[in-house]
Amino acid sequence: MDFNSLGQGSPFYILTKHEGQKPTLEVGTIKEKVLQQPQYQFQAVPTAMNGMGVQQQLVRMVVTIGGSDRVVPDIPGNVEIAAKGDITYSGSPQAMMQAVDAMMQTSKAELEREGYNKMVLGEGERFMETLNPRYAEEKQRDRTIKSLEERQAATDSKLDTIISKLNELFTPSKK
Repeated sequence: MDFNSLGQGSPFYILTKHEGQKPTLEVGTIKEKVLQQPQYQFQAVPTAMNGMGVQQQLVRMVVTIGGSDRVVPDIPGNVEIAAKGDITYSGSPQAMMQAVDAMMQTSKAELEREGYNKMVLGEGERFMETLNPRYAEEKQRDRTIKSLEERQAATDSKLDTIISKLNELFTPSKK
């Protein structure tokens, strides 16, 4: 059902997926709908068949979600689903399910590439060490420093344990 066909009380769905943040799906109801002035979308090459442009009706809605009202910006009235930036709007659960499925498929594809990308980074490091002796020296120095830091941390931990046990041995017990 396109946005023009929705009316007061119709369910409305808002999917927000900002980069690096948890996606959210909000479900509300349309409180108010206002048809905006038509907007023209011009064709790249006007012809006798398509004229100079196509008129498109825009819709602005107020949607109640969780007891508060939210204004949905102007969206085309002749579609079931519309996206503006990181936010997708729809009055159709089926259309929104397709958007959620597309979001999930994109993430699945990214996860499948994670192993490959890690491999590329590892091999790239190795290639850089082969191609640039100075880079190789810096990486070897970094590995040596990290190894020394790990050994120092292990030694500190062992010393703490020894000191703790010595304190237990030489501290008079209160009876």
